[in-house]
Amino acid sequence: MRILQVSSAENWGGGETHVSQLVKSLRNCGHDVVVAGRPNSPLKAQIELPFLNSADFITAVRLRRRLKEARFDIIHAHVARDYTIVAAAAWKIPRAKVVFTRHLLHPIRRHLFYRRVDAWIAPTSQILETLAPLAPKTSEIIPNWVDLEQFLFRPHPLHRPVKIGLLGQVSPHKGHEDAIEALRRLDGNFRLVVAGKGDASYEKELQKKAAGLPLEFLGFVSRTDFFQKTDLLILPSWQEPFGIVLLEAMASGIPVIATNRGGPTEIISSPLYGVLVPPRDPCALANAIRSLAADEERRSAIVRNARDRVEKHFDIRIVVPQIEDFYKRLTGD
Repeated sequence: MRILQVSSAENWGGGETHVSQLVKSLRNCGHDVVVAGRPNSPLKAQIELPFLNSADFITAVRLRRRLKEARFDIIHAHVARDYTIVAAAAWKIPRAKVVFTRHLLHPIRRHLFYRRVDAWIAPTSQILETLAPLAPKTSEIIPNWVDLEQFLFRPHPLHRPVKIGLLGQVSPHKGHEDAIEALRRLDGNFRLVVAGKGDASYEKELQKKAAGLPLEFLGFVSRTDFFQKTDLLILPSWQEPFGIVLLEAMASGIPVIATNRGGPTEIISSPLYGVLVPPRDPCALANAIRSLAADEERRSAIVRNARDRVEKHFDIRIVVPQIEDFYKRLTGD
């Protein structure tokens, strides 16, 4: 198949890793894959079809011209702000099947151009429910994934003090303040290690709130190195569409604690795989950390079960073939 992957992402994150790995995997399967995106994007090394922005007229015209010339079988957009321009560019070009992946939990607005969309992919059942107002022609749950060759199973004994890891964008809705308040409720045997970047002023605000607490801000770090230095991973988001970092930690042998909103409830679908707590509840988070750190037998069982779950349901070698099969069903191959 000839496939166009579209992403106007400007910064490197889980979504950009997702697109990059999908492109590589599809090419390894023998498909002709072209990437469209911003020239200065984190995907720039793979981009063959550059465009100016995600919602400008010139880009729409350029993209439409290329679609007419190249005869793509699949056009797959991954970023919400690209939906309109891709659907408009593909209007009345019947050969190409238009696929959108929805990564957000908040409701989506109806749009005339969405009538051109042939299929939607949702990583979770909860995201799929948000698409109901669109009455999509075809939709399917296909989860995000992790590359198990990058995240090896390496469980390790607890450090002293116990290191609680929080990895991801530093932003209010990610629950960093709740993590700090949870740390305040723990004794000196625990240390919070935060990796990731965000708004500089917000990071300074967090540092002030954490004054005197055993907390370290690392900025950007290697994820595999981070997991080797971490004993427990927490994801205290107020609401999380998916939670790829949970898959990475589970694959690496790190016990996980997350809030019971959004994607984590489908990743940690049983207490066998990790711990769920209510969002914005530092007391519950602190209790979960304390309890899990104190129970070596429980931690050992969780990391084994969690790794097994990731291998069976979220390995890139299992999930990408699901996307490939989805494409084939759309095109009739």
